[in-house]
Amino acid sequence: MSRRLLLLIVFVIVAAALLFVPLPIPATYAGRTIENAGHTPLFLIGTLFILAILRHDFHLEGARLYAWAGLIGAGCGFLSEVIQRPLRRDASWEDVFADSMGVLLALALYALFDRRSAFRGRTRLAALLIVAGCTINYLAPIVSMVRAYIYRDAQFPVLASFRSGAELSWIVGYGINREIRDGALDVEFDAAQFPGFSFHEPVPDWRRFQTLVIDVENPETRPLKLGLRVHDIGHGREFIDRFNRKFELDAGQRRELRVPLEEIRRGPRNRLIDMAEISDVTLFRLHDSSAQHLRLHNMRLE
Repeated sequence: MSRRLLLLIVFVIVAAALLFVPLPIPATYAGRTIENAGHTPLFLIGTLFILAILRHDFHLEGARLYAWAGLIGAGCGFLSEVIQRPLRRDASWEDVFADSMGVLLALALYALFDRRSAFRGRTRLAALLIVAGCTINYLAPIVSMVRAYIYRDAQFPVLASFRSGAELSWIVGYGINREIRDGALDVEFDAAQFPGFSFHEPVPDWRRFQTLVIDVENPETRPLKLGLRVHDIGHGREFIDRFNRKFELDAGQRRELRVPLEEIRRGPRNRLIDMAEISDVTLFRLHDSSAQHLRLHNMRLE
């Protein structure tokens, strides 16, 4: 067995172990971005191993070398996602695309430095363009994530103002359609029992402030009943282990909902919320509400 093949086997074992071992990555925007970013370099390295083995141990050259390496690399990417489904890991077509991009990037990089195949002219230019395109595509989510965190921190103690599409990075909706329109978050609820949206990962330390202010509008001719939840990082997800409050907006009413932070701190039944570790704020329509529409203008601390 060649040294190259032995190294590939070790690499595959390490990569396969990642499918079974829970990784200590926080469930944050940064954590998800970093986890997703690992797919492309992993398959880049793996495909470079495959190229070297196919050339030196199986004596493939030219187009056959690249075709077989590409098929094996892309096939392994698809198979790795299939394996994850029964393991209840986060398998997705997005990950398959990231794996395939790593394979394509490896093929293009190898071609740029491949003296045996003597690629010239348009072939080298195409390889260079593929490298540039894959690199830009790989870096784009990381740049967007960094920009979103910078924007979030810069506008604090404003939690949401909807002046930038970056704010949608922090909003997770369920049973809604939402978009930023005319400086507000325009939300349309569907028929789900408790449709709503959560602001994940606000700047977590609220200890210097006294009030949560939510500037919200009911644009319809029917009353709107809203629920508000506030969680800290350590909450247990039970109803009694978080802050809960109900509000009602009359037809056409725009109103500032003002909630003292001391009431939020004392929201759980058996403990106090850690006001230095706030994890998310959720607004949702109550099941007996007739209105189907909401406009959120801003959310801030005072």
